[in-house]
Amino acid sequence: MLAVWLTVIVLACLVEGITQFQLVSIWAVFGGLAALICDLCGLDKTVQIVVFFVVTILLLVLTIPLVKKLRQFKKTPTNADMYIGKKGKVTKIINSDEGLFQVRVDNCEWSAITGDRTLLPLGTEISVESIEGVKLIVSPTQQTANAK
Repeated sequence: MLAVWLTVIVLACLVEGITQFQLVSIWAVFGGLAALICDLCGLDKTVQIVVFFVVTILLLVLTIPLVKKLRQFKKTPTNADMYIGKKGKVTKIINSDEGLFQVRVDNCEWSAITGDRTLLPLGTEISVESIEGVKLIVSPTQQTANAK
């Protein structure tokens, strides 16, 4: 059983490493270590298997609150978020094939696209919907849409 427990430990470590330490299989590592110790002490194979599952499940149950706390991701607002909802104008066409243009919002120039990648003409009034990387995702304002 020595080879079995070493294999379980190594595979669980590999899975944990591949998942970038997202706490997916760490409990099986400790269960395997406990079972390996039982094997080295000469305990029966059935006892080793029971110890593996008991330690693995016990650690899983005891660490669930910690895992939930570590996995909580809270979006931190940035200064760029203040542009969401603001109005601006299309000032320059950058790449008409990709629907990329430049807009001015609060005296700052931004690269922008629409959600459906349609190109807006120069002078179109826009509203900032969201930010994706360094581009604003915009839509034409109601005034502009009504004027068409």
